Amino acid sequence: MDWLKTFEPLLSDPLIQFFLWMAFFQVIAQVFLDRRVAFWIASVSSTFFWVSKYEVITPLKAWSIIFSVFLIYLFLKSLFHFNIFLYLKGKRRCPMCYSEVHWKAKVCPYCHHKFKEKEV
Repeated sequence: MDWLKTFEPLLSDPLIQFFLWMAFFQVIAQVFLDRRVAFWIASVSSTFFWVSKYEVITPLKAWSIIFSVFLIYLFLKSLFHFNIFLYLKGKRRCPMCYSEVHWKAKVCPYCHHKFKEKEV
């Protein structure tokens, strides 16, 4: 049980607590709603409950982190045409049918587009 004491300072941080509440609301909302709608409902509801019970600074910090990650994603996607989420899943987009294909595939299984060596 001593290893739990190492997480105690981390869990006492209000920013971590806010993100844990947001994750909790996300899991509850995903049971009943679509993933995208559940994210916004969980985010808004956790922000509302946190502000009503605690202070305003922590949700502002959390939203600044969320928006900065979103801006980094948009920067990579628009400037370098690089989708980090497809890369992390080990997939890429077919240029013909726009479906997700394994990154090692030489032919798209849906539209039978043959990838060039440069694309691979």
